[in-house]
Amino acid sequence: MLAPLPVRVLVAERDPAVRARLSTILDEADGIELVGAAPDATAARVTLRRRLPDVLLLDLRLNWPDALTRRPAVVALATFDSDAGILRALRDGAAGFVLRSARRRDLIKVVRLAADGHVVLSPDAARRWVSAATRLSGPRDERLAAVDRLTARETEVLAAVGAALTNAEIAARLELPEPVVREQVAKVVRKLGCAHRTGAGLLAYERGLCRPGVTGPN
Repeated sequence: MLAPLPVRVLVAERDPAVRARLSTILDEADGIELVGAAPDATAARVTLRRRLPDVLLLDLRLNWPDALTRRPAVVALATFDSDAGILRALRDGAAGFVLRSARRRDLIKVVRLAADGHVVLSPDAARRWVSAATRLSGPRDERLAAVDRLTARETEVLAAVGAALTNAEIAARLELPEPVVREQVAKVVRKLGCAHRTGAGLLAYERGLCRPGVTGPN
């Protein structure tokens, strides 16, 4: 059997010390290939075109909204004073975020989950996001109200999405065929007005359907 391909990661971070720390962690991790460490948006774009990473760790201070796409999966690098930027990035399509000070194991797990298309929040980052979302969005947020209008089954599906479960894992948990789960997930994402399942999963966190943390596969 062929070994799985490594997850290719590009770090785009303005702070040289942080960039070096993240690069060292990822370069030493099994199953991860560091394809570049860029100090600015221009250098990052060049590496993106040439090396085609699976995951981009993006410093929000680089002001690069066009990077928030599914290919590569974008994980925002956050600080404790970037709440508004974090929320904007998540709602614009980022796969998740991680604090620059994240522990080694959390950073690696976030990268792997992002590459697999999951909702990605390190434990510290998730607690931060829930606090920020409550403070900045308020209880009348239209999408949160939409969560309350979901059926019981749809709410179960949303909670599982927020827990970073794959469709196969959701199917096993809810004892449903995987094609049915795929349709249910798509329906929930559509009803909540989200661009993808990450946005829906984040609403699950904000509504209290999930506990903060990285809860996907180990």
